Amino acid sequence: MLRIKKPTPSYIYDVNKSTGALILGKNRLDDYARKFLREFCPEALETPMRLPVEEMMKNAGLKVEMVSLSKDLDVFGCCLLLDGDVDVYDAEKDEYVSKPYEAGTILVDPDSAWAYGEGSRRNTLVHEMLHWEKDRTYFKILEENNKAVQGKLSPIMCRQSRTDYEPVKGKQTKQNELQWLEWQAHKLAPRVLMPREMFRKKALEFLNSNIQSCDELVHQLSEFFEVSRFSVKLRLGEGGLTDRIAILSDYEDVFEEVNRQNDFVPINVDEAFQLLTQDSVLQKWVESRGLIFADGYFVIPDRKYIAMKNGHLSLTTYARKNLPKCVLNIQEHRMTKYKYQKDDLGQYVFLYRRGVEEYDSRILVSSPRLQSMIQSQKNEKDIEEAYNIANNELNMYDEAIEMGLIHRLNDETTSLCQCLWYLIEQSKWDKPLDFHEKTLVHENYYGKIKNNKMNNMKSDTLMAICVGLGLPRYLTEEVFKKSERKLHRYQEPEKTCLKIMDRFPGADIATFNKFLTMRNLPPLGSVDRG
Repeated sequence: MLRIKKPTPSYIYDVNKSTGALILGKNRLDDYARKFLREFCPEALETPMRLPVEEMMKNAGLKVEMVSLSKDLDVFGCCLLLDGDVDVYDAEKDEYVSKPYEAGTILVDPDSAWAYGEGSRRNTLVHEMLHWEKDRTYFKILEENNKAVQGKLSPIMCRQSRTDYEPVKGKQTKQNELQWLEWQAHKLAPRVLMPREMFRKKALEFLNSNIQSCDELVHQLSEFFEVSRFSVKLRLGEGGLTDRIAILSDYEDVFEEVNRQNDFVPINVDEAFQLLTQDSVLQKWVESRGLIFADGYFVIPDRKYIAMKNGHLSLTTYARKNLPKCVLNIQEHRMTKYKYQKDDLGQYVFLYRRGVEEYDSRILVSSPRLQSMIQSQKNEKDIEEAYNIANNELNMYDEAIEMGLIHRLNDETTSLCQCLWYLIEQSKWDKPLDFHEKTLVHENYYGKIKNNKMNNMKSDTLMAICVGLGLPRYLTEEVFKKSERKLHRYQEPEKTCLKIMDRFPGADIATFNKFLTMRNLPPLGSVDRG
C-alpha cells in the first residue's frame, strides 16, 4: 500500500475553518501570488511588466488616503478591513489622534516614499491590497466572535521593522495568528510585484544581453519592475538564479547585505553620534523608543538590560543573550564601492568605518528594517518616565551624594556655589587643574566657586560644570533651578545638551563637545566667561 507523506508546514496552503485565517507555508508563497494575479492582473503572468498597482486597487474598489502613521516612519500603511479607528500621528502636536475610517480604505504614510523610495510605496500598496483579499474573512469572524468590543479591532499595521520578522511557530494566541497574517503580506508583496516565472524571464533576458555585472543587473530589474534593489536581490535568489550570477566579478560586493550580515556590532561613541546626527529617521526611531547609549549599543533604559559597573553603564548578561529584544541592530559590512552602491545605501543610515587594513573597507549600516523586537513609546511622557526609572534604579550618580545635593539644593540658605563645591569635594578635585581638565572651564572658577563668589555664572559655564561632574539630566535640571539661569529645554544649545545627557549618560566634556561641534554648536568651557 502506497504511504502518502504528510506535508510539512512549509508546503501547507489552507484556511483555518474556525477563524478564517490563511495558512500558508513558505514554499507555497509563489502559488498564492499567482492566484492573486490571476484575479487582479492575469497579464502579469504572461509577460514581464511593471505592475499597474493603482489600477488594480481601483478595480478592487479600494481607496487610498495619505496620512502620517508614526513618528519614526516605522509604519508604512494599513488597510481597514472593517470600519474602525486608526491612530494618526500629528507632527505639530507631537501626539497620536484617533480618527475613524471606512472598510476598504488604505492609509499610506506620505513620507515613506521620500524616506525609502517609490519601490517601497508600491510594495506597501500591494501589501495592503493583499490584506484586503486574504484577511477580510478572518476579521469578520473575529468581529463576530468579539461583539462586546465591536469597533475596537485595530487594523494590522505594515511596519518596516516587521519586514524580516518571523513569528513563533505553533504558538496558539490571537496575537501570533495576526503576526502570521502580516508575515504572509510581507513575503507575498514582492512576489506579486515580481512573479517568479516572469521575473526569471526578464532577468535571463538581461543576463543574455550585454549586462556583465550584478550591480547593473539589479539596477535594470529594479527600474523595470519599479521595486527596491534589496527586493530584487532577494528575488534573484528565490528565483534560482544565484549560481548564474555568482560567477560575475562583483557578486560578493553587491550581495554583501544579503549574504554576509554581521548583526549587532558594538560601536564607539563618535560613531553612535554620527549615525544619529546624519539621519532624521534613525534619530526619531531612537527617540521614540527612549534608547540610551551604553557599552557600545543603543539600549532600552531598563534594569534588565543595563547596570552600573565601575562607574560606567554596561549591558547585563541577560541583555547580551537577548540583543534583538533590547538594542538597536547595527550591522557591519565589508564592501567595496560600485556604481549603484548609493542606491543600496539609500535604504539605510550608514557610516564608513576604517578597517584593520587600508584596503579593508567597512561600513556600518542601520535601518528600521533591521529591527524587529524593540517596541516604541507612544509619547514624550512615557519616554521621560523610562529615563527616570532607569536613572533611579541604576543609581547613575552615587545615592548618598545625590541625597546630599538635593538637600542643599532645597535649602534656601545654601547658594549655588556651595552646592557645586559640595560636588567638587565629593569628586576629589583637589586642585584648580583637576577642575579645568574635567570641565574645560578656566581654573580661576575653582577658587571663585570655593569662596562663594560665582553664583551668577552664565548658562554655558554652568552646563560645562554639570557635564564635568557627570550629572545626569534630572540633576542638571535641579542645579539650573538653583541658579539665576533658566534652562531652555527646547532652545539651542540646551536642547542638544539635554539630548546628549539622555542618549549618552556619563559622557565626558571632550565627547560632549565633539557632539556639539558636529551640530555646529559652540563647545562648552575653555573660555573665561563671567
